[in-house]
Amino acid sequence: MNKSITAKNEKEKNIFICAAKGLLAAVLCTLLLALVCCFIGLSMEDPDKYTKIFALVSLFAGAFAGGFATAREMGRATLFCGVLTSVFLVALTVLCALGLALPLDLGLFGLCAPCVLALAVLGANLGVGYGEKKKKKRK
Repeated sequence: MNKSITAKNEKEKNIFICAAKGLLAAVLCTLLLALVCCFIGLSMEDPDKYTKIFALVSLFAGAFAGGFATAREMGRATLFCGVLTSVFLVALTVLCALGLALPLDLGLFGLCAPCVLALAVLGANLGVGYGEKKKKKRK
């Protein structure tokens, strides 16, 4: 079968490029969900009461989407794709918090970082097989 020059083999794909695309997907998903959660929170009587919950929901959904996008792009190595995407996402979160001089609660961070890792790996596991059509066997 002829392949075009631009079509890359699964072995030729760079994991860091795929992880950067997954990080971009994670950031976009997180920002979109944060925007939706802001509108929901502003419609409530006490928006400060649910701020951490909405932030965690946005972060966890972004981690899932990032792992999914990375593994979908890479096509294999689900564990490595999920771990690399979650490390990039946690590092970006820490850098943003430190850059904006926000306090970092180590207890909450110690609880959330493994959850981000688990959701990114779960998203990567689902992302590898997504969209592939099973071929029917001819008898």
